[in-house]
Amino acid sequence: MASASSSEPICWPASADLTPVADTGRPADPGGPLVVVLSGPGGAGKGTIARILAAADDSIGLSVSWTSRDRRSDDADDAYVFVDRAAFEARRDEGGFIEWNEFLGCYYGTPVPGADDGQVLLFEIDVAGGRQVLQSDPGALCLFVDAPDDDELRRRLVDRGDGTERADTRIVEAMRERAEAADLGYTIVLNADLDRAVREVAALIAARLATKSPR
Repeated sequence: MASASSSEPICWPASADLTPVADTGRPADPGGPLVVVLSGPGGAGKGTIARILAAADDSIGLSVSWTSRDRRSDDADDAYVFVDRAAFEARRDEGGFIEWNEFLGCYYGTPVPGADDGQVLLFEIDVAGGRQVLQSDPGALCLFVDAPDDDELRRRLVDRGDGTERADTRIVEAMRERAEAADLGYTIVLNADLDRAVREVAALIAARLATKSPR
């Protein structure tokens, strides 16, 4: 995958209403932040796109999910908040997640946003989590980042350290997620070229901000 360049900065429209993040996780305040859900199969590049956007613009916050899975050798220090199952279940039972699910035997959950999380808030979560977010915030922008084809997706998964068997399992899961994303009205972003995909996601966010009702 090509590396993203900084030659074309992300430009938000002058009409965009970049207001501080309100405490959400319940029915959304229409004057609150724009919530952007980035879903897609493992290896599609959604995490890379999210990190590039958050680094490029101070108005964007990146939600850090909790998980009970073990840390991988290639995980960035801030990839997740890594906890055991008991700690995750305690936070869940306190109502601390806007969405959560169990995938391949491990918990994943997105914390309820707080006032310091940014003005545009990116959630890197699966489609099942996106469904839960839409229930509390129907105005969320949901984007499904995908590889151009399954052969490329398998190559990326194997290159990042997933074994062949695990990669094949993820390919099957990707087929299910694509169907669910289509049912929920996700916008599809094909990540054949990282620079282009980043610009496309930035343009979709800017376009939604331009139509966002002011307070």
